[in-house]
Amino acid sequence: MNISADQSVQDIAHSCRENRLLQNGYRVVNVIEIRAMGTKITSMGTQTAAHELRFRFGENWTNFLSVVDERRLAEATASLAAVLGDLKGKSFLDVGCGSGIHSLAAVRLGASRVFSFDFDLQSVECTKQMKQRFAQESNWHIETGSVLDEGYLRQIGSFDVVYSWGVLHHTGNMWKALELVTIPAQNRLFISIYNDQGWKSRFWQWYKRTYNRMTRPIQRLMEASVFFWTWVKPLFFHYRATRKRWKEYVKSRGMSPWYDVVDWAGGYPFEVATPEALESFFQKRGFNLHYSDIRGYGLCNDFVFVRT
Repeated sequence: MNISADQSVQDIAHSCRENRLLQNGYRVVNVIEIRAMGTKITSMGTQTAAHELRFRFGENWTNFLSVVDERRLAEATASLAAVLGDLKGKSFLDVGCGSGIHSLAAVRLGASRVFSFDFDLQSVECTKQMKQRFAQESNWHIETGSVLDEGYLRQIGSFDVVYSWGVLHHTGNMWKALELVTIPAQNRLFISIYNDQGWKSRFWQWYKRTYNRMTRPIQRLMEASVFFWTWVKPLFFHYRATRKRWKEYVKSRGMSPWYDVVDWAGGYPFEVATPEALESFFQKRGFNLHYSDIRGYGLCNDFVFVRT
């Protein structure tokens, strides 16, 4: 079976197995697997070897869509506004849009034009579902694309704000992605990258790589292990604080604690960087640090750079 670069995601989706979840009257499409002649179909009409290890981010985002509601959207919008402020009249590029929740947040903050792309076909479908449910009439374009494709990034033009939260360290070539994401950044560049913890980061790289080599039952066990260390163990020692953190987790960009656990267990490829390395990297490329939120540990650090 040959699939051309011009074939739409919808056409591909109709040719593979689908799992549809009905949530609040909206149908969420979960494309379980897309295969052709022993190869895995990726975005932009390219193909990678079927044995390449890569977590199914889009599948996790599709499941996340089933819990998206106005409360989560309000929290996502508030978190974006806290860092970027009013986006009225600004163009906004979401690199690796995932579920599309922060593209939607940009729409709600008044961005005049929102452009979202992702390497993962299911993530593109998730974002389209998000637009269909909450912002049908908005000036919001969604398509497949790769941040590692220099020609593609030059083709889409420049944007006032380029946003890429927790994405570039999953590309398999983080430093190239960090280099190329500056191309469309006309003014502000908002990125979030996993903190480098030394040997601990090496351990999690091994864990995630192992996860993606396992059968689904073993993956479930590995997810449960992460859930235990992240939530169950702290509950025994710090019951009130952990319970409060669970209840208020939605305030963390509108996210879900369980789907973040799944993402952490399996999110591969996986790379990390120190805040100092990132600041130096972008200074050499004509960007000054405007804002940072250094969370440390194994969390993502946030940075807003401004082109000089």
